[in-house]
Amino acid sequence: MITATELAKIIDAEVVGDGSLELHGVAKIEEAKSDEVAFVANRNYFKFLDTTDAGAVIVGEIPDVARSVCLVTQEPYIGFLKALRLFHPEQTRPSPGIHSTVTISPQARVSENVSIGPLCVIEEDAEIGEGTIIRAQCYIGNGAKIGNDCLIYSHVTIREQCRIGNHVILQDGVVIGSDGFGFAPQDQGYLKVPQVGIVVIEDDVEIGANTTVDRATLGETRIRKGVKLDNLIQIAHNVEIGENTVIAAQTGIAGSTKLGKGIMLGGQVAINGHINISDGVMAAARSGISKDPGEKTIVGGTPAREIGTWRRIEASLSRLPELIRRVKALEKKIDK
Repeated sequence: MITATELAKIIDAEVVGDGSLELHGVAKIEEAKSDEVAFVANRNYFKFLDTTDAGAVIVGEIPDVARSVCLVTQEPYIGFLKALRLFHPEQTRPSPGIHSTVTISPQARVSENVSIGPLCVIEEDAEIGEGTIIRAQCYIGNGAKIGNDCLIYSHVTIREQCRIGNHVILQDGVVIGSDGFGFAPQDQGYLKVPQVGIVVIEDDVEIGANTTVDRATLGETRIRKGVKLDNLIQIAHNVEIGENTVIAAQTGIAGSTKLGKGIMLGGQVAINGHINISDGVMAAARSGISKDPGEKTIVGGTPAREIGTWRRIEASLSRLPELIRRVKALEKKIDK
């Protein structure tokens, strides 16, 4: 339990209403109860403020109508995240220790204060850093290195020689260092191209469930500091992703492409191989990018176009059947 005034201090907000209101949890504004706090970061949701049962609402401005206590802050979404962490603290870390079913090579180097769950395999010359947690049934390949304070969820595979930095989170089913898709055509089929490079994941990266990052043919596939990858993403061989880039689910990036810093890609974006993408590019969901849009450009569609142009094209397509009918009618008049 926390009062509205106490919560306001934590999230750097001003209280408008009864600051003594007791709050016991967080919820969506459509579903919140009288002892819960919700938030509104988008004016489209202001319509709920005069119908919600929420005891308090975190907002970016004082609304015209509100049934709830308002906690007014410049960054309502960040304020809500702080409230969410307050009411739902992170899971308790497991005690350090190695489960009896774990297989560890005598040549592996495992630091103290690590936690390794059931049925994991740690191969020869692998390294596990201080405070790292590895959940059940993970595979750490020959010579792979994992830094300090990482969280590796179940069924993760980190293949041979790949390197993981500090404070990295790998969600369930992530595969780091699978072979890149390289085959040379021959008369009798295809000859597999050896994939002898590695993957390097830098510090503070989080990778979502069942995402794959292929090892380089030669050299490195590199995910730089602060990158956040969603579920079911395919990163091909020799790709480089710049710092603090965010990529949504089901996106695919073809081989040897380099992404700059601070890029944001929506779901199911496809990016061609062997191109460079400038810093700050944003792409709408299902965009197809075949060349660099230019720094901080926002694009959409396939092939990707500047977002305003793409929206006009999409709006025009819905009028195309009527336009065709009008053209045919005009052609008949001209013929007569």
